[in-house]
Amino acid sequence: MNFRLNFPIQKSDLEIKHGDKIALIGSCFSDSMSKHFTKSGFKVLSNPFGTIFHPTALASCLQDVLNDKEHVDIVQRNDLFFSWDSAESLVGSDEQGIIETVVAKRKEFKEYLKSAKLMVITFGTSWGYHHTELDKIVGNNHKMPSAIFTKRLMEVEAETNKWEYIVKRLKGLNPELNVVFTVSPIRHAKDGLVNNNRSKARLIELVHSTPEEADAEYFPSYEIVMDELRDYRFFKECRIHPTNEAVKYVWDRFENTYFTEESKKISQKVRNLHRTFDHRTLHPDSNETKRHLELNEEKLLLLKGEFPLVYWE
Repeated sequence: MNFRLNFPIQKSDLEIKHGDKIALIGSCFSDSMSKHFTKSGFKVLSNPFGTIFHPTALASCLQDVLNDKEHVDIVQRNDLFFSWDSAESLVGSDEQGIIETVVAKRKEFKEYLKSAKLMVITFGTSWGYHHTELDKIVGNNHKMPSAIFTKRLMEVEAETNKWEYIVKRLKGLNPELNVVFTVSPIRHAKDGLVNNNRSKARLIELVHSTPEEADAEYFPSYEIVMDELRDYRFFKECRIHPTNEAVKYVWDRFENTYFTEESKKISQKVRNLHRTFDHRTLHPDSNETKRHLELNEEKLLLLKGEFPLVYWE
């Protein structure tokens, strides 16, 4: 008996092959997917401003990149300094330091996008923190008092128009760049399951509306986990984050949708070699281990010789 719904995904006209540069931005699910790109032999730049979940905050972040913006809104918490437009992972011990870090990352990301082949944008939640004084949705509340924010649910139509404009700006920067939207399957349980579902519903509407108006695609990460896997055994103990197995399954579906057959074969070879490098021995100083490392280096040289476009990090 078949206890699963069939979920066919049409193969895209977009074909990803080795040598193509990949950019990812958005929720922490972007970082999960970026690891698979890296282990498959692709050059990747993922979430240079940390994990940002809300479409409005992501849009502001990308507009700052495209506009070469050098102003950074800063917040101080005790002896640490943060950017309102970035995640908490970007932190400085002084105000000027964090400003320089954010501006440098904007320039680096813009330069990278000029030659990237694919940009995957993952939305996580429609609930955003509107900073009353700054009059904008921030990328992170940085554990500041709730009194300075208003929690708001995203308006789909306004965001659709905004993202249509941003995709056009990205294409203007790099006509060869392909944009793929997706929705993170990670539950935002702190909002409550009812509000999480309201939030995801708006994101799904947004990612279906935007590609209709802009030259972009949608990949159904959310539907794969929620409707195809559809079982709590594919979630970690928190029941919020998908397991590594579930993320790997989403990756396999992505690979089948966008990779050429040759790239899939090369990717498997690269992943196999990564596994041998990642293996940890009980006897690191033994002659056996040293010989194993030498053989790995020889295999890597052969791989690079056979497939010079493979990126090894």
